[in-house]
Parts: sequence; C-alpha cells; structure tokens
Amino acid sequence: MKSKTLLAVAAFATASLTAIALAGCSGSGGATPSGSTSGPIKIGAVMPLTGPLAALGAGDKEAAEQTVADINKAGGIDGRQIQLTVADDKTNPTESVKQFNQMASDSSYSAMLASSMTSAALAVSSSIEQYKIPTIALSPVDQYVDGSNPYAFTSPGSTKIYAAALVDYWKSIGVKTVAVAYTGTDLYGQTGEKSTKSLVEAAGMKIVVDEAYDPAATDFTPLITKVVAAGPDAFVQWGSGPAPVIITKQIAGKGVHFYVTGSQASNLWLQPSGAAAEGVIGATTAALDPDAIPAGPYKDLVMAVATPWRAQNNNVNPPEFAYGGATAIELLKNAIEKAGSTDRGKIRDALEATDLLTPNGHYHYSKTDHMGLDASAIGIMVVKNGVWKATDYQLNRFKTDTPK
Repeated sequence: MKSKTLLAVAAFATASLTAIALAGCSGSGGATPSGSTSGPIKIGAVMPLTGPLAALGAGDKEAAEQTVADINKAGGIDGRQIQLTVADDKTNPTESVKQFNQMASDSSYSAMLASSMTSAALAVSSSIEQYKIPTIALSPVDQYVDGSNPYAFTSPGSTKIYAAALVDYWKSIGVKTVAVAYTGTDLYGQTGEKSTKSLVEAAGMKIVVDEAYDPAATDFTPLITKVVAAGPDAFVQWGSGPAPVIITKQIAGKGVHFYVTGSQASNLWLQPSGAAAEGVIGATTAALDPDAIPAGPYKDLVMAVATPWRAQNNNVNPPEFAYGGATAIELLKNAIEKAGSTDRGKIRDALEATDLLTPNGHYHYSKTDHMGLDASAIGIMVVKNGVWKATDYQLNRFKTDTPK
C-alpha cells in the first residue's frame, strides 16, 4: 500500500508540474537565442536559497559566483563577460519551474543551471526541451543521465555512482547486511534507495530494512528502533535538509555503522550533528578533503576552488555543493569556447562532446551519457574531529584512481 501511495503522489506531482511548465512556456513561442557576438554572456541559475534545502543552494551559489568572477577577471570568454543571474526556488519544485521559465523564455540567456533540489531540477525537464536551452542540473537527476532529454546534463554524479562507491567499500570490509532509510517524498531519496538496493543485492548482500521517512518529521524513534533491532552491518540514509541531522543524533551510540551521501558533505550537516557525526562515513565528491589528494592537475583544480573558499570561510573546506556549482560554470565556459558561439544549439552540441578535467572529476559527456563521470569522482570520507577526512581506503584509492 505504501508503494502505491508514493507512486500516486509522484504521478500527480509530475503531471501538475508538467502542466505548470507548459503553461509558463506558452507565451514565448519557443524563442531561441540570437547567438549574438557582443555584450555579456547570460547564464541563468535557479537554486534553493531559502527553505529546508538552502544549504545546498548556498554552496552552489557562492562557488558559481566566485568562478564567474575569476573567469571575468581573467578576460571572460573570448573577451566577453559572463553575467550570472541567480533566482531562489525556495526549495519548491513549482517555484523552480516558474523561475526557470522566466529566464529560459528570454532568448538573451544562453544556458541555465537547474536546481540543487533533485525534484525541482527534474520538474523543469519539459521547459528545457520547450526552450531548447542547454541546462546543467546542480543535483543528481538520474533521469537526465541517458541523454533522453538532449538539452539536460548533470554536474553531480548520479545516485548510482554514489551507491556503487558505498557498495564497493562495504565489500572491502565484509558487510553482509544493509539497512536503508530514504525520503519517500523526494526524488533524491527515491532514486538513491533504488540504486542502493539494486547494487547491494547484485553484490550478494541482504537488505534487512528498507524504510521511507517523512523529511518534515522531528522524531525518528520508530525507524531507529527498527534499524537497531535488525542489527545491520551498515545503515545508510538518503535524504537532505534537517532530517538527516536528527537521524544522525538518534542513531549515535546504538552500535550501528552509519553512512551518508553527498547531501551531508558540508558544515551545515556537520555542525548541528556535533559529536554524533564522529565516525560517520560518507560517499561524497573525491574533492571533499583537498589536502589528501595527490599532487597533480586534479589537485590544482580542486585547490583553485578550495583556497579562496577557505579564505572567505574561516579556513573551512568547501562543501560538496561548491564543487558542483563551480564545475557547472566551468563546463559551460568550455562548451561556449568550443562552440565559438552563444547559440543554444551550438552550446548543447559542444557540451555533449565534453572531455574536461574539473574540480568535480573528469567529464566525458556523450550522446548517451549526460552525467559523464566515473567512480574516480566519488570518495569515501569519514568525520574526524568535526571535519570530513579521506578514509584509509580512500587514501589507497587516490594512489591509483584519482581523476585524470
């Protein structure tokens, strides 16, 4: 019954958001960019700057704006300055569609960044196709990975490569049983659970708890009780916002090895979790512990983001979302340069042929792969003394599997 209810809710939400997107598109006649050769290069971005997922948007915004400033200071793109316009979707897919349409319908915008909230980034799918505007999602929209939406790409890796990194780690330490908790009303949680379950079962491990939770809840005692009773070798949660902090505190000291993903790869999860976060392991961007990365081109790119971030944020390392935001701008810059044009179609074609090393990994976009990353982009990190650090497992991986 639970699964039928979730499917019904998802179907209703998708239909509603599609209708909103098309309604927003109806007045523009599908305007296309002029491909002008003068003036600023306009990029639009929609991010959750308020609401429960504001932590995601804040990192994306600060790093994207810093990258734009750095590019403009160095002369821009072919002598033209980038103009980045950021709108707040308030952690609301409906608002995300509205804000996205306002910019995408303006033919002076050459490209877009879609929301750090996965459900919101997917909600603009029909708008992306309607306006034929190259768009990089700032969240892991698994539905964009196969290139079926020709104008939609992702900056973060898919939930599948995060789950694969965890399963590979679990195999290395002999995990046999796994508990999974996920946000049942959010796409990130749903796809994360699906990816984890598939890969765990393929590896010969057993799922002993598979439980959806309400991200607005403030007490997860029933979930924690069920997990503790099952006694799994590993317990992973897929979700964002305040709920993972509460789950972290409630599972602490219960004798269960707890795992998180990139959504918790920031001080905005670390600080409120406090001592309960100690020893928690996460699958995150491999860049999360910059100092652990071996010297080379990849570390140089990571430090180009980390160094100014630290200077502006009391020597704190950038969160996962900062690398995603900075990288999305770099991907667009590279595509515009290769296209030699601000024409939307030409930028899209150049994006699909991307072969670029970035702070977030090495992207190899293709017609059938609009995510473009491999396992080397994901690291296995652990919280030590309130800071994300590379595990010994990850330090060994860096010796042979650093993005190149």
